[in-house]
Amino acid sequence: MRTGFIHRFIHSVTRTQLETAKFGFYLLSPILVMYYVGLNTDEKFNLPGFWPDPTTLNQIPKEPHEIQAEVARIRRARAEKRARLEAKAHELGISQDDDE
Repeated sequence: MRTGFIHRFIHSVTRTQLETAKFGFYLLSPILVMYYVGLNTDEKFNLPGFWPDPTTLNQIPKEPHEIQAEVARIRRARAEKRARLEAKAHELGISQDDDE
């Protein structure tokens, strides 16, 4: 009776060889995936229009006068919001003394 190559190969592999092969597979699989993903990422994952145009994004103020203007704008917005909330609380009959 003639046995095939695969049949002989399966019966000749020891447990140590199998564990070594599994370890090599587990170790190399993520490395190969990272290698594949890391090559030519501009070509593979380039989606035109995915990232917004930098001119449309909020710009961080760098000059002292720009920083002062931004701080003043934030303070005005907070004061307007506080006044609006205090007026709404006054309409509802809520005062700061009720909290204590």
